Amino acid sequence: MEKVKTGKLILNKSEISKSLLFAFLLISLILYLFVANEIIWSLYVLFLALIAMVRKKLTLQPSSLTLLLSVPLVWGLIMSFDKDLLNTAKGFFYLSIPLIMILIGLQMSKIYDEKQFFSFVRTAGNVIALLFIFFTIMRAGFIAFISPYTEARFVVGSGSPACVLSLILGIYSDKFGLSLYKNATSRWFSILINLIAIYLFASRTYWVMLFLFIIIFSLKTMRKDKLLFFILIFASCLILLTVWINSKNNLSFNNSILFKLVHSFNEIKLSDLKTRNEINIYYRGYESYRSWQTFKSGNLPELLFGGGFGQMVDLKTEVLLAGEYWKSVPWVHNGFFFVLVKLGAFGLISILLFFIYLADQGIRGFGSKDRLRQFQSILILCCAASVFMTNFVDCGLYNFEMSLILITLGFLIATHLTNSHPIRKGDSE
Repeated sequence: MEKVKTGKLILNKSEISKSLLFAFLLISLILYLFVANEIIWSLYVLFLALIAMVRKKLTLQPSSLTLLLSVPLVWGLIMSFDKDLLNTAKGFFYLSIPLIMILIGLQMSKIYDEKQFFSFVRTAGNVIALLFIFFTIMRAGFIAFISPYTEARFVVGSGSPACVLSLILGIYSDKFGLSLYKNATSRWFSILINLIAIYLFASRTYWVMLFLFIIIFSLKTMRKDKLLFFILIFASCLILLTVWINSKNNLSFNNSILFKLVHSFNEIKLSDLKTRNEINIYYRGYESYRSWQTFKSGNLPELLFGGGFGQMVDLKTEVLLAGEYWKSVPWVHNGFFFVLVKLGAFGLISILLFFIYLADQGIRGFGSKDRLRQFQSILILCCAASVFMTNFVDCGLYNFEMSLILITLGFLIATHLTNSHPIRKGDSE
């Protein structure tokens, strides 16, 4: 392997390429907080092209996974021939996200070993956490720490799952034989800054995501009697919290993250609302209802294969979204209704099969005696559960916010299928 001398250091060109690719991916993850989605999409496509050039090939295995994500895009394109070109491009832009991210993860599994990849995830979470904390203080001031939901939410961005993954690695990686930290100080520093960042995200989605990770990891790392005890304590606290919040007349969706958390189901359930005030408060539920109505109004081919990438959801009223009034929208918060409208019943079946595939892969190695294989399985289940959950509220499967989760899933699936022993050497061919 050709090497490059720099001073007293002798650097392997393969290692330089790996480091540059990691740097490119980290920049893309950071820029998501600051720039338009169209730019981020272009960066990820470029990253996929670069990593394929480094390997001189493109891995599509496991084929069943890539087919589930790619074939619906083909019939989506066919169903889009009579639709507006701009809206068609937007639809393809969002619906191609999971395929691009999974493919990136698959390619990375052929270049990096598990320790290298998780070290990157740890570093990415730490860097994003520090940047988020810094810019939040700069833009909102220290009052953000007192009332993050009303003072800090969206002043930098919506947040990043990289911080959740990094926090989880800090808590659990040592239990599975992954030595990602030089010492206890660096591990606790990583845990602290990621926890602070998640607090400043002021998002119920991230707290629920973190809870999902902890519960699933606890199934393997905590004694069952202790786990049951803590679940009962948590359930009791949640019931008491719900009663207390419902007794307060001054709390609302606008000023309390706890109020939003407790009333999450009411916000997302299908609702045919009549008044503008109700639509604004429970917009996600109304949007889902209109998506269902749009789907039902289609002919037989549209019911089966969707209305195409350019299919719009008719809201039947004007709604203020992101500073503009919309009567029909190309994107909805519920990812399952989103794919139903665009790709039809077969598209929805493909996505459900995608999640079933992930669950099956996660469960397969859950009881393995190999600690690394256990870790991979648990993380697959955690990431799959997170994407499934966020797909109801933020179109998580088709949202760049979840890009690192999807990339991690692609990496884990590839290594999980081929690896049943401790850390292996990466294939840098």
